[in-house]
Amino acid sequence: GGLFSIDKSYFYELGAYDPGLDVWGGENMEISFNIWMCGGEIEIIPCSRVGHIFRGDNPYNFPKNRVKTVERNLARVLFYGHGYHHLLDKTEIGNLTEQIELRKKLKCKSFKWYLENVYPDLDRSVNLGEEVIMTLLRQSGTSESATKYVLLLV
Repeated sequence: GGLFSIDKSYFYELGAYDPGLDVWGGENMEISFNIWMCGGEIEIIPCSRVGHIFRGDNPYNFPKNRVKTVERNLARVLFYGHGYHHLLDKTEIGNLTEQIELRKKLKCKSFKWYLENVYPDLDRSVNLGEEVIMTLLRQSGTSESATKYVLLLV
């Protein structure tokens, strides 16, 4: 989930991290969408300091196909976009009933609202960064379907 500070009760009110996400990958976007679309806001406080302590060993293991795991997590997070269901058909993402019901209960705004009010420069960012992102993903050996997910979320 990256490094951030959040009130514990608010974190759980938002549903915490989606338990359907495997290992890691996508939880930072998922919590960000939840916060913005469900009435909160994220602030960057320049004078704040955050430390990150790495463990000696990794407490979890990725399944054999690491890229497939990250693709699945990103596809699961994409349900916020509602307009990208044609991409979700290619990846089994599990049941999202709890997440959908929680969003109704919290009266969360639409992804369209997010794009118009929180990130109105998205189209420009994607156009400017698409070539760079595509090059980086190709160099890292990431699959074409993961490339599509990343481009939609940049």
